[in-house]
Amino acid sequence: MKLRSSWSLVSLFAILVAVGIVSAVILIQQTQPAVPIQGGMTALCANTSATPNNVTLGSNGQETFSCDSAAPTTHPAFTTNGAVVVTPTVTGYAAPYNATGLFVFIANGAVNTGTCSSRTGATRINDGQSMALTQNSWNYCAKYEIVGLTGLPQFTVTWNL
Repeated sequence: MKLRSSWSLVSLFAILVAVGIVSAVILIQQTQPAVPIQGGMTALCANTSATPNNVTLGSNGQETFSCDSAAPTTHPAFTTNGAVVVTPTVTGYAAPYNATGLFVFIANGAVNTGTCSSRTGATRINDGQSMALTQNSWNYCAKYEIVGLTGLPQFTVTWNL
């Protein structure tokens, strides 16, 4: 009977040691939350308006695109609600637009007229190349050269993450 009690105690001790070893392997466990992206983009109109709203045959210049040709500084084309890295796809952007003359700029910046590349926050749009934009309100600026009889053609910019 004593031997049986001893084995029972040894077995109980072995079980307690095994449970202690298993429970000692995991000291703590913590689950971290999902973290959303910081920024995003919001189009403020489906189709932008041009400022000026007509151009002279044979002329060169810059065209601003916003949601309101009468008030481009207060009616931007789009906003970013935080820093964001995006890739633009540009379709239909052809002569007389200058191939290297498409920009976004801060809509209500200190300089929002004149040469596209000199406007506040001006960032060149390169088709298919990622670019970083800060939190702000943005308009487009396109440089054009030697306007023909058909004027300036329509084009589209699509933004992707």
